[in-house]
Amino acid sequence: MKSSTFTTFASFATLVAAQNVTVPTTCGNYTAGSDEVLYTVPYTYDQVISIIGNYSNLTWSGSPENSVTLNGTDDTVGTARTYSLSGTTIIETILNYSKPAAPGPYYEVHNTAKLTIAGDSLFIPYDGTTVTSVCDGKASMFNFTAHFCATNVSFSAATLHMLHLGDAVTVGKFLGGKNFTNCAALGASNSSGPMNQTGATTGTASGSTSGSPAAYTPGSGAGLSSQAGWWSAAVGVVGALLML
Repeated sequence: MKSSTFTTFASFATLVAAQNVTVPTTCGNYTAGSDEVLYTVPYTYDQVISIIGNYSNLTWSGSPENSVTLNGTDDTVGTARTYSLSGTTIIETILNYSKPAAPGPYYEVHNTAKLTIAGDSLFIPYDGTTVTSVCDGKASMFNFTAHFCATNVSFSAATLHMLHLGDAVTVGKFLGGKNFTNCAALGASNSSGPMNQTGATTGTASGSTSGSPAAYTPGSGAGLSSQAGWWSAAVGVVGALLML
């Protein structure tokens, strides 16, 4: 019994130490990059927040239910979450969090500790998600903005782009799978509409669009393997979801 208790405590202590890792705010010897995804779903702010509004729940981003571990209180600045995505351990700590009632906006910013994907090392000092109510409250626009540091900037930007776009598409699928066209189609004024949506193949990193992202199936937790074929696979997955 004592041995089992000690093992459990040791495992917990190791996890807490890992979650308390410090993420630099400057890139140092890494190269700075950024990416932005804009995507609108024809569902209300409250509907979207019902899916994404808990920091400990990443089912919409490919992690099984109850697979995310926190070292503090949910939805609280300073709390880190740890989860595994296809064998890669990811640690993200909340820097800013605001979840007001409709019409919002919802605003969540976290950082991401250093990780390596197929030889590319990166960390993310700023990874922000904003959800804004548009179309007179009948639709919601996602804005995923990441400022990161990497050894392969174009690859990291393209990978983050496809991951974030896949997340937004998955939220829409969870809520019923309808596609957004314009505000008028929802019986709202187009003047209340969102900015132009990000295309499925757009990846930006310091002016570059040549990166090839890791293949990732939104909502499944699959992906993050070798670079070969990642770009076509990821674009195909998200493109197929957009067509459903």
